[in-house]
Amino acid sequence: MQPGGALPVAPSAIRAEGATSYTPSGFKPCPTPRALDTDEIRAIVTDYAHAAQRALDAGFDGVEIHAANGYLLEQFLREHINRRTDCYGGSLEDRARLVLEVAEAVASVCGAGRTGIRLSPVSTVNDSEPDRNPMRTYRHVVERLDALGLAYIHIIEGVTQGPRDVAGGFDYAALRNAFRGRYLANNGYDRRLAIETCAQGRADLIAFGRLFIANPDLVEGLRLDAPLNEPDPATYFGGGGAAGYNDYPCLAEHHAPK
Repeated sequence: MQPGGALPVAPSAIRAEGATSYTPSGFKPCPTPRALDTDEIRAIVTDYAHAAQRALDAGFDGVEIHAANGYLLEQFLREHINRRTDCYGGSLEDRARLVLEVAEAVASVCGAGRTGIRLSPVSTVNDSEPDRNPMRTYRHVVERLDALGLAYIHIIEGVTQGPRDVAGGFDYAALRNAFRGRYLANNGYDRRLAIETCAQGRADLIAFGRLFIANPDLVEGLRLDAPLNEPDPATYFGGGGAAGYNDYPCLAEHHAPK
């Protein structure tokens, strides 16, 4: 729900078919968003800078910009969602403009070395269909992020919460090679794959999301190579009410005397 019942905003007024949003009365189909005016987009860049400053004021060490998973920044990148004809749509350079302006604005507040960004080059969640040439799109973006000196790029490999392998494949190594900062890999990693990937130099860091939801002491579990809880997707995003937030057993409960 938006404040005052307003419509959500997007680069163009195109509804995410099949996508849902969680509301007080449960999951509902996404409405058709309102296309942003050019001046509103510039104000959004300022909003990101203000949000970054508030994060620092609250004691955070840095900020990760979320430009993945079909959210607003990714919508501007994707050619089937962004049908604009102003300076924020059309060519690859213009579709990438907002992401790069936001990255520059956040880095100006936090410092580039305390700024990262999350990208999902081939994910299809929230009806975010990949570009016809996603390698060209994301190499362009990553090369320009590299010029800003950001600390890391956080790449969702494959489809978010889905398969790592996609039709046609994707050259993640090319993104890693185009960026001098850290490469943080995400999606479907377990302990074995994470160790193997870092040992082979395919990533500097590995992100765990779903396993952290289900394992309150995941770091210790990985260190000990202990059995881990399996996450329950039915409880994600409020789908299970209060269940799934703080009721997964800890390691000590697994090994407690019967």
